[in-house]
Amino acid sequence: MREALERAKALRWAGRPEDAALELRKALAGPGDRCELLYLLWDCQFVLGDRAAAHETLLEAKGLATGSMVQRIEVAEASWLMSQGEYRAAMELADSVGTQSDEIRAYALSVRGVCEAFLGDLPRGTATLEDARTAAHRSGSIRELTRAVGNLTFVLATAGQHERNARIGREALTRLGIQGLAPTFSAVIRYNVSTSLLALGRWDELDSLEVPDAIPGNKAARILLCQAEAAALRGRDADDLIERAEKVIEGQDALFLAQCAYTRAVAARAKGQYRTAVELCRETVLDLPEALTGGEVLRLCAAGLGAARDLQAAGGRVTKLDDPEATVAELLARLPVPQGPEDEVWRRLAFAEAGRDSWAEIALEWDRLKMPYQAAYARTRCGEPEALRHADRAAHRLGALPLAKMIDREARRRRVPLLHQDKPQLGTLTPRERDVLELLGWGRTNKEIAAELVLSVRTVGLHVSHVLAKLGAGNRSEAARIARDQT
Repeated sequence: MREALERAKALRWAGRPEDAALELRKALAGPGDRCELLYLLWDCQFVLGDRAAAHETLLEAKGLATGSMVQRIEVAEASWLMSQGEYRAAMELADSVGTQSDEIRAYALSVRGVCEAFLGDLPRGTATLEDARTAAHRSGSIRELTRAVGNLTFVLATAGQHERNARIGREALTRLGIQGLAPTFSAVIRYNVSTSLLALGRWDELDSLEVPDAIPGNKAARILLCQAEAAALRGRDADDLIERAEKVIEGQDALFLAQCAYTRAVAARAKGQYRTAVELCRETVLDLPEALTGGEVLRLCAAGLGAARDLQAAGGRVTKLDDPEATVAELLARLPVPQGPEDEVWRRLAFAEAGRDSWAEIALEWDRLKMPYQAAYARTRCGEPEALRHADRAAHRLGALPLAKMIDREARRRRVPLLHQDKPQLGTLTPRERDVLELLGWGRTNKEIAAELVLSVRTVGLHVSHVLAKLGAGNRSEAARIARDQT
């Protein structure tokens, strides 16, 4: 039995949890102490996404535990409660585990840190997870070190601290790569990093993030969904990546299907298939899997509400919703309570899509979270001239072509010249009009410009009118800003 256990451990740490589970089941059919075998089987089943079977295995192991295995299984049970959202119960159980082992202590601290963060105390939660990293270092356990980092990056990503998450996660992946352990231990960290690279608009880095074959299918599939969303936002075909994700997922996974529906909705909106996007979001929200986070539900509702708004504004022979007001009310009613700063902004965005919040304020909130695509989207919805120009710059910098087209449509509707359109317009100015524009930029009055250029005030007034008309500017200050942006 000991040899079977060691073979199973080797397979598990080689990134082959399914093979490890098969080895463990064979060993469990024979005589001997079953507790350690069951404990490792629980870990394999949980990693593979079979949570119900994992919990049954854990309970069976608990009934057989003696010695240090009692504490290990108690912490594992706390981890299970945490995964079910029962944070207070999980924290109490983790705290009750008395141990002198740094390895078990690191595990317990990892659980506690996540619970603290999701109960609203993010600073304390991240500090506890840093303590878990320290204890794991002392123990020399790579498994517990990667667990601590995985939980820390998960908490940071969920809290909208994407830059910190990307930095810590990248550093951990580099260390694991040097030790030759990246494929085995990096799945959770790699996924958490991918969500932050997506949020930060660092899409080229996300594209280059490898998905080793050794990564379990449920994590590999979700990394591919992140890459698919980035592709869709750039106007590329995301279908191949979504289909790859569906192929690598192992077994029926309601959580993955809901996450996949969101990515398909984003891709549909990018292609102008607004009704499809609304239906995907609406159907998913009506039958939510329990494991879907509040943030994921908020994004689903926001995407559905945004697509509904786009659909109502679309012209041509577009099939409209049968009852748009009922659809909007239904999606708004499904919005969960936010669990962190990013969730708060997603909730505000959902209400703004229904005309019940300020897009300008929401854009500033996205700026604070350093999420450039979302900030540009909010400024597009805002529609003010300077907001549209700001959004246009961001969209072109990100390569977000569908958003750039949306900005262009809105700018044309509002007769707002965009920065990438300004240079040809400046080129239409006469030399004298350029002189007048330069002085406008210095804040000179028509009388002061007339005196400097030796012209009549009436002639200067005509030149100013021509400049504003050619630039499409609403006033002198706006014309001056357009000129400054190009010099």
